[in-house]
Amino acid sequence: MGLLGWPLLVLLVALAVAAPAGCLLAWNRLPGPRAARAAARLGLIATCQVTALLLAGTLINRGLHLYASWDDLLGSGATAGGEIQAVGPQGGGTRRGFGPFRYDRRSRTYVARPVGAASGVRAEVRVWLPKEYSDPAHAGRRFPVIELFPGFPGSSWTWFGAMRGADRLAEALRRGQARPAILVAPTITVQPGRDTECSDIPGGPKVATWLTEDIHRIVTGHFRALPDASAWAAMGYSTGGFCAAKLAARHPDRYRAAVSLAGYFRPTSPDLRRSPALARANSPVELLASRPAVDLLLAGSREDPGTVTAIDALLPRVRPPTRAFTYIVPTGGHNVRVWRDMLPRAYAWLAQRLPGPS
Repeated sequence: MGLLGWPLLVLLVALAVAAPAGCLLAWNRLPGPRAARAAARLGLIATCQVTALLLAGTLINRGLHLYASWDDLLGSGATAGGEIQAVGPQGGGTRRGFGPFRYDRRSRTYVARPVGAASGVRAEVRVWLPKEYSDPAHAGRRFPVIELFPGFPGSSWTWFGAMRGADRLAEALRRGQARPAILVAPTITVQPGRDTECSDIPGGPKVATWLTEDIHRIVTGHFRALPDASAWAAMGYSTGGFCAAKLAARHPDRYRAAVSLAGYFRPTSPDLRRSPALARANSPVELLASRPAVDLLLAGSREDPGTVTAIDALLPRVRPPTRAFTYIVPTGGHNVRVWRDMLPRAYAWLAQRLPGPS
């Protein structure tokens, strides 16, 4: 029974309805002394609350796709291995295997849980290929890459579920407003409940190494991806926006550009804030002092408290060759719908910076 499937939702709805109904029926029919009846009634109330909370949590998760599976929620799961003949993302028959990656029809992505050679991190990675990838006209050509970061505690699935990142790019391609690119969504919360803000934590997970070194090696090793920094960009929303701006500013040798959708630019993670030096080393505001040769698109909403303020505070730190661009919408809160609607312009902006297949 999948975490995002209908069977689980139907079961929880039934339990949420049955629990209070059973409570009403049993309330005055409980046997035993007064103390036992009181304890039983507390148990009935607790059962009603638990079933209601489970249903509410499941509905929230279905809407935001915070966790895509039980393995994702529990931080478990085995790696997928072997050479796999996968069905192409556009339904065009079989394709050659992509190492450990298997094709997921639901999200139309290739998914695996590889181990990062440099970081030691093992986590889920999803890869979406544009239809041009299997077009004979592009045979042998390599494609630019857009690395996608979710918020906290979002999963790699969110970009292809609630965010509809692949659909938005496909639509932009049909309108001639984007370039064909490989979308890569790695897991950034590699330990459940621990928000590292995409950083290497001393004595903890090396998430920055995972996202910059390992993902680059994994993607270029299994897919026809252009390896040069000029062909890679980062994009994220909320915490993922912080990650995109930070990693691009810290690693201009890995990324040409970054898009921050409703991100922030000063660390908030306890893992970082306990050390002022570590916080400075992972702060986009501080990293811009080195004048990295990257372009940044900073997007926010005037109705999303703090996002425009954060952008305004970052802009004075920008010095050539760094370039910053802003995209401010007048309405909308801190939610997926707002960020999803920003994607067409974000993809068009990236198309002006990333090369085409070559």
